[in-house]
Amino acid sequence: MDLPLLDRATEDGEQFLLTSSLEDAQGAACSVPLVPSRLPLSGEQYRFHLDMTQCIGCKCCVVACNEQNGNPAEIQWRRVGEIEGGVYPDTMRHYLSMGCNHCLEPTCMTGCPVNAYTKDPLTGIVLHSAERCIGCQYCTWNCSYGVPQFNPERGVVGKCDMCYGRLTDGREPACVAACPEEAIRIEIVDIAAWRQDYAGQANAPGLPSADDSISTTRVTVDASLPRDMGRVDTARVEPEHPHWTLILMTVFTQMSVGAIVSMCASQAIARVTIERTPAIAVVMIALFALGVSTMHLGRPIYAFRALSMWRRSWLSREVLFFSLFAAAAVVYALLLWTGARGNLTAGVIAAALGLVAVYCSARLYVVAARPAWNSAHTLFEFYLSAGLTGPLVASLFAPVTKLALGHVAAGCAAGLVLQQLVKSAWFWRSHVFELRASGGLLRYRLMPWFATRLFGLAGLATALTLPGGNRWQLGSCLAISIGLEMLGRYLFFVSVVPKNMAAPYLKERPAA
Repeated sequence: MDLPLLDRATEDGEQFLLTSSLEDAQGAACSVPLVPSRLPLSGEQYRFHLDMTQCIGCKCCVVACNEQNGNPAEIQWRRVGEIEGGVYPDTMRHYLSMGCNHCLEPTCMTGCPVNAYTKDPLTGIVLHSAERCIGCQYCTWNCSYGVPQFNPERGVVGKCDMCYGRLTDGREPACVAACPEEAIRIEIVDIAAWRQDYAGQANAPGLPSADDSISTTRVTVDASLPRDMGRVDTARVEPEHPHWTLILMTVFTQMSVGAIVSMCASQAIARVTIERTPAIAVVMIALFALGVSTMHLGRPIYAFRALSMWRRSWLSREVLFFSLFAAAAVVYALLLWTGARGNLTAGVIAAALGLVAVYCSARLYVVAARPAWNSAHTLFEFYLSAGLTGPLVASLFAPVTKLALGHVAAGCAAGLVLQQLVKSAWFWRSHVFELRASGGLLRYRLMPWFATRLFGLAGLATALTLPGGNRWQLGSCLAISIGLEMLGRYLFFVSVVPKNMAAPYLKERPAA
């Protein structure tokens, strides 16, 4: 028996048609439909319901999703994770089939710098516009479930949209239709009631807490699960992608900001006359770093769009303030070049904008989905990096203050050593899986690089406190500091362990 045809006008006046046939869904009559028989009312939205007791881990949903959306095998908008627990012989294994959770407060949407995400007012489905996306991948860092995935061939991010086109055509989503055990369904949820009780139904072993974004997916959990039930992939932690363009961008923009601040301090405090050459060099470094940063984008030709959401996105604010910093630094350099008055004022403005830009850059990484970044350590590390490299640049061209600037750099180098040791101890002693895993990477797999940086910074701090030092020696210290900070930023990116749903035990290792 077919369910009744429902229609309702959408905002643009077109009719939203939704039909469902039980015969089409499973070939026979059943008591519980796979999709609702009506549209969401005001204060309601669609959601997934996963019955963990029915999921057998066959991955038919994964295959159907990829076939429906034309994704390559390595990009999966729906994934199946494994959890296990118990003591032999009373052990248990279950599976989690998860797509997008179409959260009530989607972090992918709030962090997007180009407004590529929207929450459909009629269905509550979180939609992504590939046309607006610039491939910055910030949403992939913001989502605790790892739902948005970057497609390097297309240069944009993609995610599950609950097969919105199939729903509007009166058919079930591909994953729902393909599941042989009817473990996945579409339901209607009362938003206000769900906000009060989501923790008891959205959380399950092997899933991040629903608190980050208020996931709407309802998970039916086996009541007999052992208390030690957990994800099976905890011993398969792999380093993340290093993001080399972001390493270059962050290190060199911070060095430029530190250099401008140091030159202005030398002018204001020691009354040093700054040569025009270093100012031009610093501006060129800043412009180089900003240019390199666009290469991180999947669609760099649309980089200008990243300014559009500065009221909401830290990425937009980073782009805005670094652009303003670069413009002010150019003015500062031109005034120094012509010997005009007011160059110190222009320099102070540039320095202030640069310090705000570094703050925005650090806040970009302070997200709940990346616990190792989500602390004040990120802010301290970025500012100490600017305080290490920037004064060394300025000391090359300000002989009168080179001793003081060298001591500032030495203090920042020592501060970085202390900050890294405290941060590592925090990782190793934490009860949070992701933090312990980050600490494990630094303690074992990445230890040679981690130790190299610590000993290098300690030696640099010692060398900078020694008396004397000509330009060649200062230049050598600058080159070493840049190398150590690039190594530190490499460790920053690769050692982070993101929150994510449990992965399959036999998950393929990423290519080296």
